Amino acid sequence: MSQYVGETFPIRDCLVCGEKRNGIYMRRHSNLADLAYSLLYRWPEDHRGKEWVVAQTMCLEAMEGTLDPEKARAAFVAAAIAAEMLMVKEEHIQQRPERRAAKSKRGQGQSPSP
Repeated sequence: MSQYVGETFPIRDCLVCGEKRNGIYMRRHSNLADLAYSLLYRWPEDHRGKEWVVAQTMCLEAMEGTLDPEKARAAFVAAAIAAEMLMVKEEHIQQRPERRAAKSKRGQGQSPSP
C-alpha cells in the first residue's frame, strides 16, 4: 500500500488559469485533492463535457488507489485544454521547496532568559 492517503497523493504540479467575474485566477494543482476540488467546484459550467467527466472518473479512481495518479493528471490536463483553459507549460513551473516548520508566534515561544 502507498505511504500516502489517496486524496493527498502528490502529482507533478500543473497550473491552470481561468476566468472569474472580476478577472483571471491561477490555481496550482500538486495533489489529487487539488484536481478533484477544481473539477467539482471551479470548473466553468459551460465547459463540462466528455473530457471533464473522464477527468472526474479518473481522479476518483486514482484517489481509490486503482489508477496511477499521473493518468488522472493527464486526464485533467486534457479536460482543461478542451475547456480552452490556459495552461502553464511544465518547464515554466518552479517546484515549491519543502515547507519549513512553523515558527512560534511572538510572545508564545520561550521566555527571555534573565
